[in-house]
Amino acid sequence: MTERRTDPILEDLHRGLFIAAAAMLLAGCVVGLTGLGLGGAAVIASGRRWRRRVDLPAGQIAKLKWEQARTAASAGAGAWRDADAPRETKTSP
Repeated sequence: MTERRTDPILEDLHRGLFIAAAAMLLAGCVVGLTGLGLGGAAVIASGRRWRRRVDLPAGQIAKLKWEQARTAASAGAGAWRDADAPRETKTSP
């Protein structure tokens, strides 16, 4: 009986295709990281622009936003309670 090798070896790998795939992955990573950097820069720039436009100290901005969030939460909770309350039907005599 002849002995044949059945385990894969490095020569079975199509090197050209493997190198092309690695290059495409690398290019995709570079493009993705570039997009992530540009998006982050846009968020930071818009935050700075908003901060200059508001022209309030950070503590006052935080207090204002906290009050807005509390008011919105209270309004939402009230609307939720009103929606769950049983509806009274008026009947005419």
